[in-house]
Amino acid sequence: MKVMEPRWGEITVKKQGKGKNQFDKTKSFSARQTPTNYTINQFIEILQLATNLTEKIKFEDLKARLGKL
Repeated sequence: MKVMEPRWGEITVKKQGKGKNQFDKTKSFSARQTPTNYTINQFIEILQLATNLTEKIKFEDLKARLGKL
């Protein structure tokens, strides 16, 4: 895959299957270079916070709230 602009990196999320190291689905996305320049550990922390919020807030509501920011 060729991208038109430089990217900071790629994030991959894998859905665990029934066995060890067996994945049902894999999704990935690239992070654009921004003035904030988050580290990979900061991206992980944000993903963990968002994942925890999904236990309390429905996806549509969470997406709308984050979109307003």
